[in-house]
Amino acid sequence: MDCREKTLPFWKEQLLVISRWYEKFEQESSEFSKEAGIRCPDGCGLCCTASYEPEVTLPEGLYAAWYILEQRRELEKRFSLLEGRSCCIFYDEHTPFHCTIYPARPLICRGFGFSGYTDKHGEFSYRPCRHMRSEEISREAKSGPVLSSFQAQVSFGSAYYPISDAIFHGWEKLLYLQEINGPGDQAS
Repeated sequence: MDCREKTLPFWKEQLLVISRWYEKFEQESSEFSKEAGIRCPDGCGLCCTASYEPEVTLPEGLYAAWYILEQRRELEKRFSLLEGRSCCIFYDEHTPFHCTIYPARPLICRGFGFSGYTDKHGEFSYRPCRHMRSEEISREAKSGPVLSSFQAQVSFGSAYYPISDAIFHGWEKLLYLQEINGPGDQAS
């Protein structure tokens, strides 16, 4: 092996893999939404304000934490909202898409209302968000991205945690890695 060849730490390789799967998901869900004629109602954001938080894997939390450390450091103060939260701590009604981590949002956030599942017959099945107008949805859309297939690719065998908790743990891990590796090992 050439000593000049640099290899990435495992966690950075994970981030690259997740990024590629997110890009693929975005492409497939975009094609599906055009074909099916679906979109979120203007200004909605109700999926982000539910009284429960969706669960995501720790690698997805690490990916969002990396975004916070690299792009939006001011979002770190949102972790103080973990106790007593009533919805995702990254929800903000005054931002586009109501999400302060939109570019790094986990798959459940990317796919809610824009993906399907495989039914017991192995066929694609789509269930829209209840706030989407079902009369606008084209019945011609017979296939689209299957959310669980993409989640399997980015989970790396991890368990699922509430989104705010998973991102918090990812943030703590990145801070720890930066501390032990010194300032030269930024999250980028």
